Amino acid sequence: LARRYEVIAVVSKTWRKAPTHRTMLALLLALEPTALLLPTPMSGRRAVGVSSSPSRSSRVTALDRRQAVTSAAAAAAAATLGVSTAAIADGKPKVVVFGGSGYVGAYASRLLLGKGAQVVSVSRKTPAEQADKVKAILGAPLAGVEYVQLDASTGDLSGVLGGAAAVISCIGIAPGGANMRDGNGLVNVKIAAASKLAAVPKFVYLGLASELASSPIKFVFGDYVKGKAEAEAAVGKDYPSALVLKPGIIAGGPPGEVRPPGPPGMAPVAVEDVARAAVAGALGNAAGTVDGNTAIAAAAAK
Repeated sequence: LARRYEVIAVVSKTWRKAPTHRTMLALLLALEPTALLLPTPMSGRRAVGVSSSPSRSSRVTALDRRQAVTSAAAAAAAATLGVSTAAIADGKPKVVVFGGSGYVGAYASRLLLGKGAQVVSVSRKTPAEQADKVKAILGAPLAGVEYVQLDASTGDLSGVLGGAAAVISCIGIAPGGANMRDGNGLVNVKIAAASKLAAVPKFVYLGLASELASSPIKFVFGDYVKGKAEAEAAVGKDYPSALVLKPGIIAGGPPGEVRPPGPPGMAPVAVEDVARAAVAGALGNAAGTVDGNTAIAAAAAK
């Protein structure tokens, strides 16, 4: 009780200074210190709903009613304020990076970890294959990433998106690859729709620079350009406040991967700059459309 009065005293001082957090604070005041945790047996006392008698072993273990109510209230407050319950629980926002073992995805994952985020990398590759590819790209292993094997074009994304604070989609088929249109368009349409359904607050998508889309590449790799455009349109519809990065040619590439050159005169953008700009969007520090290499480099420098 004394601890609760101390919390009330602190909150009362900031109540008028932080009106956007009043709903959350009001709900948190009703919580016991362990309200968001499952019941734990206390000394000399049985856990709620757990029977010591074999004849009652079929009884379903349940949360204390107050704990259930307060946990639900906290979840509702989190949804109202646009944050994930996972972020409330441990202070680490969960960011799901589709294509996290790719070129930009690997750099973005490393930056996110450095900023204290919980990073989940999604790819069709196995976790071991993802870890090996990231190591090859960065030159060193990247500890702390949760690698998930999942085909985003056909799989159920609800599980991996649960509790996420942001999504970064780096998924796409390189020019000249198989199924360029759906591999760039339809798959990202699905990712954006699934993220919206899962109530993920932030979304970042890597599109294609207008300068490049209107160049002769549209005649050579038409399906690639169309797929990117379809994805950008879907993201804009589902996430009006999304960050859409539209790079042209990105300098370098994963070891062993050969990428087609850009148009004459187009200076490539550093992969670190693209990753830095993407992370800013995932953490809520940037939104809108950033079109072209020069604009991305400028955004990364902020």
